Amino acid sequence: MIRPDLPLLPLADLPGGPEPVVLCATARLAVGLRQAHGEMQVARGAAVWRALQSSTPALWLDALVSRALLRGEIPPAGVPGTFLTWAQERSLWEQAIARDAGAAAELFDREGMALAAMEAASLQRVWRIEVDAALHTEEYRAFLRWQEQVAEACRGGGWRTADEVMAWRIECVARGIGGLPARIGIAGFIAPDPLVSRLLAVLEARGVDVFQVDFGRGDAAPALGAELPEAEAECLAAARWARERLARDAEAGGVSRTRVRIAVADLPVRRRQLESALEAALHPDAVGAGWAALERDYVFVAGSPLAAEPPVDAALRLLQVFVRPQRVAQTEFGALLCGGGWSADVLEADARARVEAGLRELLPPETSLERLVRAIGRLAADARAALAVPQLLAHLGALQDAARAAPRRQLPSAWGGGFAALLAALGWPGQRPPLAAEAAACDELRTALGGLQALDAVLGRIDAGEALRQLQRHCRDQAFAAPRQGIARIEVCSLGDALAGPVDALWVMGVNEGAWPPAPRPNPLLPAELQRRAGIPAARADSLGEQAQSLQAGWCESAAEVVFSWAQRDGERPLRASPLLAGIARGEWPPLGALARIDDGIMERIDDATMERIDDARAPPVAAAERVRGGTALLAAQAVCPAWGFYQYRLGAAVLPAPTLALDAMARGSLLHAALEEFWRGRSLADLLQMDADARGAEIRRVVAQALAEFDRRSAEPLPPRLRQLEEERLQALLAVWLEVEAQRANFRVIACEEKHELDIEGLPVRVVIDRIDELDDGRLVVIDYKSGRSVSADSWADARIGEPQLPIYAALAFPDRDLAAVALARVTRDEPGFLGVAQDDGLLPELKSLAAQRRRYAEDEFPDWDALRSLWAERIREIAREVKHGVAAVVFDDEKQLAYCDVLPLLRIAERQKQFEEGQ
Repeated sequence: MIRPDLPLLPLADLPGGPEPVVLCATARLAVGLRQAHGEMQVARGAAVWRALQSSTPALWLDALVSRALLRGEIPPAGVPGTFLTWAQERSLWEQAIARDAGAAAELFDREGMALAAMEAASLQRVWRIEVDAALHTEEYRAFLRWQEQVAEACRGGGWRTADEVMAWRIECVARGIGGLPARIGIAGFIAPDPLVSRLLAVLEARGVDVFQVDFGRGDAAPALGAELPEAEAECLAAARWARERLARDAEAGGVSRTRVRIAVADLPVRRRQLESALEAALHPDAVGAGWAALERDYVFVAGSPLAAEPPVDAALRLLQVFVRPQRVAQTEFGALLCGGGWSADVLEADARARVEAGLRELLPPETSLERLVRAIGRLAADARAALAVPQLLAHLGALQDAARAAPRRQLPSAWGGGFAALLAALGWPGQRPPLAAEAAACDELRTALGGLQALDAVLGRIDAGEALRQLQRHCRDQAFAAPRQGIARIEVCSLGDALAGPVDALWVMGVNEGAWPPAPRPNPLLPAELQRRAGIPAARADSLGEQAQSLQAGWCESAAEVVFSWAQRDGERPLRASPLLAGIARGEWPPLGALARIDDGIMERIDDATMERIDDARAPPVAAAERVRGGTALLAAQAVCPAWGFYQYRLGAAVLPAPTLALDAMARGSLLHAALEEFWRGRSLADLLQMDADARGAEIRRVVAQALAEFDRRSAEPLPPRLRQLEEERLQALLAVWLEVEAQRANFRVIACEEKHELDIEGLPVRVVIDRIDELDDGRLVVIDYKSGRSVSADSWADARIGEPQLPIYAALAFPDRDLAAVALARVTRDEPGFLGVAQDDGLLPELKSLAAQRRRYAEDEFPDWDALRSLWAERIREIAREVKHGVAAVVFDDEKQLAYCDVLPLLRIAERQKQFEEGQ
């Protein structure tokens, strides 16, 4: 602690007004003390009072020296140059690193290295670290080179860094500028700081009475420790505790002024989890977009990155497309289409969502703005009014024009103005009136765009990519807090902000061993041993332990009720409590049974009389006018798991296709089908056998070229030449292998390819397309379905619930009166090609066994002969169709592996069901 010898004065005894001034370790503490001091005045019955003058040393010195300059106590010539902002200084370091690394600069994390170098320079200057030549490492020598370049740039521009400015201001005080208060208090300074120590020494030398401010509460009770199973349980416990703490005061009557603080060790990691728990505990009814404007009872005091705010995120994505129009990621552009914040985001919202889904099938994961505009135009033309997006196309056209007309290099201020004008031209921030938080975020972004002017002198003329990088980084670093009309009764902060004035109750979360006290983090560019010798706290485990103990004591004194919590495990890894909690009594707070459900806040307000139970295993029966889609795929899904069939084909749930760099499996299968159809149409085995090797090769090349040409005709744009060549070679080799298999068959002729049939199965319309029908010499038919995957199987044909019903439907229902000889899946692959299925007799197809030869699968008591097989298939398929009609939709299945290709797997909630089963056990 800085200056423990100073006298202690309670916060309640301090008067308001210009004196005394209280210098605080953090801006959060300065605000917290000002607020707590005002609450004390209200408690004493004061109607009007003068606010406590609290600030950080840097801000107070800035104001003090500025007033001295205005009074003329410091001549203009005495000001040592231009003061750099933090962003300007960082840019100087980045430039130095980039010049030093040369062409390899793009391989390094320049931003991270610049921050480390800035910290190293500050530590070396403030802590007066001298490094002997014998201790120079490669990293330190690189740092010296960067430091010299930054120093040279500062000398040339007349610039001064923040540390130099702070030291100069302290010297101004030492030289005798006026305006000093008679008394100055300090608060919250736990870690040693040479600059603050120097300031206090100068103030005392000037005759200022310096004291420490005691802002602890006199009614603090012993802290309680809570061990919870995992981090999620900690979040739930803290949220429920905060709710009950507020409810306790509300029950006492009057207006509750209770202030609760939740401090989190790893807040960025746990933020979403904790926010969800607080939302469920405090605002369980606030579900849906209509509640977005509701001011919550909790607030994250550090805010969130400005870049994470939706309108800012949309603006940055648009500018990214502008800067790199030749490399646009579909994921980024898809987020722009499905999100709001630009163009006709209200009027064209539905159409834009459909466009996004269509683009997934037409374009690769990374494309260009020109190709996107062309594909959107084609989608809009094909679908007519359903995908009408005139304003979207107009704004994308304006974006294209702006990208073409943009200069190569200009000053950051010019880019800032150009970015602002472009966003306005693209309809940013959208058609909907913004909420208060959104409007504030937009204002912050406009300020950031104007703030690029500060980089003109440092960066000079830059390209659009560098200007956008500077803007993106500013938005990531800038903390944004939405404006509030009322004070949040619960504040959430990091451990570093937990000492921010007195509160009624404090919960400190995540104090596990390893996290508390924090591990040493010496600067990587300076020798670690020298940092430890200098006494830099971040480099010494003992210093960090002492600071943690002091902070912990301060937390316990700053609240009437304090709870420390830690987790027992992180996944499978066991955890332990921090050793600093050894003297804290452990208890169970709140009872663990209360944490089993995150929706306790909802459930406890619902009594049994208002609870309606719904049997979700039964869906509504198929109505007379209902259009049921899916065909054979519906019957297949229903057979594997009824809920799958209901969700995907009756409700229309589906997984959006993922953009692929090359052709996906479905496209490759379609090309194979098209090539085989073109080859076999109107042909027979005799035609195949009459071809010599050259003729067969020429015909294979022809049908493959025809299939690819038709594919290009239907696609948004043709395949790239290299990809087309690879696919052509693949198909040619595949057909050559497969035709060798076909050549081993008994004589046949192809009588139909891609034949369509409209069936009615128990009132369900089922449209089937038969890949191929062959006729044997005796007049019997062979039905063939092409499969290009290795995992194809006909095993389910003997099951009570046929999971692959396509060919059984053909055999039993599409040709009830035709004489079939075999039904077969043609596995068209390079390795292990062949036929799978069942035949009436042996020898009809290579390696395809007859019904009599497959008695281990087709039991004789169920399938005594070929006619019985077809009859039983028909009955079993009709039974599945009746299930669909009657609304059977239970989550039941024989083997979870059968759900590997289920598009609606999350809706089946198998993991939740397994968890419930395990908890029940």
